Amino acid sequence: MNKYKIMLDVAFCLLLTVYLVEVSTGKGLLALYLLQFLLYLSGVLLSFIFVRYQFWIRCALIGFIALIGLFYLPLVLLLFPFCTWALLLRGAKLDAKFFWLVVILTGIPLFFASSELIYAGVAIFVGVFYWYLNRSVFLLEELTLENEEMRVKLDGFVARLEAAETNGIRQAYLAKLEERNVLSHQIHDQLGHSLTGGLMQMEAAKALLSTNSEKATELLNNAILINQSGIEEIRKTLKMTKPAQESLAINRVKAQLEAFEMQYGIRTIFQTQGVIGKISQAMWYVIMQNVTEGLTNVLKYSRATRVEVSLGVLNKFVRLEIKDNGIGATSVTKSLGLTGMEERTTKIGGKLIIDAADGFVIVTLLPIVDS
Repeated sequence: MNKYKIMLDVAFCLLLTVYLVEVSTGKGLLALYLLQFLLYLSGVLLSFIFVRYQFWIRCALIGFIALIGLFYLPLVLLLFPFCTWALLLRGAKLDAKFFWLVVILTGIPLFFASSELIYAGVAIFVGVFYWYLNRSVFLLEELTLENEEMRVKLDGFVARLEAAETNGIRQAYLAKLEERNVLSHQIHDQLGHSLTGGLMQMEAAKALLSTNSEKATELLNNAILINQSGIEEIRKTLKMTKPAQESLAINRVKAQLEAFEMQYGIRTIFQTQGVIGKISQAMWYVIMQNVTEGLTNVLKYSRATRVEVSLGVLNKFVRLEIKDNGIGATSVTKSLGLTGMEERTTKIGGKLIIDAADGFVIVTLLPIVDS
């Protein structure tokens, strides 16, 4: 802020110098005015250096300028508002008491100045300038402090988010390890025992094959039964541990929508209705492909900020709707993507419906075939 004060003081002194030259002031008086301006600027610079320790320098300079202007060099009195504001303010935040104190001080010479109107204009201009300069400087400082506080908070949020993500990844990894551990124990307990028992039966049958063929045959049959039982137990274990098809497919759709929202900033909403288990593998393929193509169309053409995807299983058919709040279209020209969606849907006996009157809506209807 100090540099702007100095710049204003220097500019005003230069203007006063030009004015003195224009009015054909005598050389002696002009030299005296110029010397006074230089002394004033030098005093201001010195006051900036000693302001924290010698308050009397500022007060003495203010009084000196007032006395010289009132009794000896009237033009110098126009520097009085600059001197008062600049030297008393000195970087402190302007409050109401200080403001009115300086206004009163700069108003006193108005009763003694020879050009009251010019002095009043200069005083008002300087007062408004320093008030605005002070307000801008401290407003900028407050904004800087607020920005720094927000940056610190943001760093804290980022750190906590990273810690949460790391903890989530660790927990997911531990859960996978636990599942693998349980699965390995089940396979060991079931398949290992079955194979061991069957192997022992076959070794006994081998030993008796040449001497007692009937007993060897019995042992071989027992080994076959034991192995068949082990294989059946393995199938049951795998069936229990394998997630349902509808659960995998739903999670894939959710993951696709979440990735789309994070990457492109378009809000996504996903809703389901009915018994999802009725959807066949072929239907899931069409649904996944149509969702992908529908999101691509939203990104390319709709200018939407929100996409709603709803999947409903009714009595006789499955209904997939992809709706956005974009600009829509007066007429729909089927692009390669829409044509592909229609072909996939028709191939399994379904129907594709497109409506662009309010946003853009793509409805996929797939018939449920009873098995």
